[in-house]
Amino acid sequence: MRSRPSHVIFDLDGTLCDSSAGILWSFHATLDALGLSADEATLRRLIGPPLGESFRMLGVHEEKIDEVVGIYRDFYAERGVYEAQLYEGVVSTLTALAEQGVRLAVATAKRVDFAHQMLTSLGVARFFDQISGASMDLRVTSKFDIMSAVIAQWDSVHGPDVWMVGDRHFDMVAARAHEVSAVGALWGFGGAEELRDAGAHWLVARPRELVREETEAGSPVCMLEEVCDACGHVMGSGHPAWCPGPSDLSDTVARG
Repeated sequence: MRSRPSHVIFDLDGTLCDSSAGILWSFHATLDALGLSADEATLRRLIGPPLGESFRMLGVHEEKIDEVVGIYRDFYAERGVYEAQLYEGVVSTLTALAEQGVRLAVATAKRVDFAHQMLTSLGVARFFDQISGASMDLRVTSKFDIMSAVIAQWDSVHGPDVWMVGDRHFDMVAARAHEVSAVGALWGFGGAEELRDAGAHWLVARPRELVREETEAGSPVCMLEEVCDACGHVMGSGHPAWCPGPSDLSDTVARG
């Protein structure tokens, strides 16, 4: 059974809130301004990575990346930032974690002023010790560096009692690099395969599974299940005691 975390760092887009409408509108507006286009499915896959990487994937030349990111951010400031909605269960989850004494923070690839603005307008900024994001001057954009800013303010805490909760592989890779628990959020823009491949320790299907709940008898129930390092599947009653490695075990995830 997993112990209660001491600190939890959340990604923002696809983890705390569904910001897809505003992001997609801003992508389309930017591409229109450049005389380019991309289909909806392609753009959805680009929600989460740093903007520079997303525009590289869309074929923007390296010398134009900063300029294009600036155009996107102008459109996003105009409209996109106001179109986010919290996922169901986020407020109650944050409330429960805070009441348990867990320290909370946000580490997002979104520009830090947009992150503050969004979380404030959604009414949840008060829950977080820190809100860390990409810097205004574009010098800090990687999830590892953004997480570093949070961890440094917490006296450089590390270990399994620190959780990074996110929906994309960038979140899991950064968590592993910081030697904290990588918790994959399946309700966002990534998926189980992406998160497992990036090194997620656990997968959770809904926000409330991040909170230790009590049964009617009063014994604690851990809502997070270990992912097998050998085959990538969730440990549980259907997983053999000795795992031969990659197999055709059913593709299950931890669910409450």
